Amino acid sequence: MKVLEGKHVVVFERHGWEFVERKRAREAVAILAITDDKKIVLTEQFRAPVQYGVVDLPAGLIEEYGPEETARRELEEETGFTCDEAVLLTSCATSPGITSEIVHFYRAKGVRKIGPGGGVDGEKIRVHVTPLDGIDRWLREMALDWNVIDVKVWVGLHFASQST
Repeated sequence: MKVLEGKHVVVFERHGWEFVERKRAREAVAILAITDDKKIVLTEQFRAPVQYGVVDLPAGLIEEYGPEETARRELEEETGFTCDEAVLLTSCATSPGITSEIVHFYRAKGVRKIGPGGGVDGEKIRVHVTPLDGIDRWLREMALDWNVIDVKVWVGLHFASQST
């Protein structure tokens, strides 16, 4: 049963449980992009719900294209990087106690810079290309500088540690 409808989300109640669904898409992608010289490509963007900048993997909603194509497009739009191949790593719920969203994690192979990045439609995305060696320290410093580290970064680092 629909409880509340906003401009971008709908709140539903099912079996006594309230949860949120986006109107545009129920699934998203995140892409783990590591350069040949072992640097991870991350984004930083202000997010109103937490009122802070959020450090994240390049990510986006699956709307017009399939998951793999969406992952490739988001990588390029947000960061200015492209890849030769995007390989599905896993799919999981982002926060199943409050939202129905599923995120598909991809690993970019053959990563290279081709454009400026920064997002589209005024997203104001800041791109960080950070060495994997020392990433824990870098993330702690970012958190101390009033940023939130998205859980997708930690998932991506788990997969990076399995294959680098």
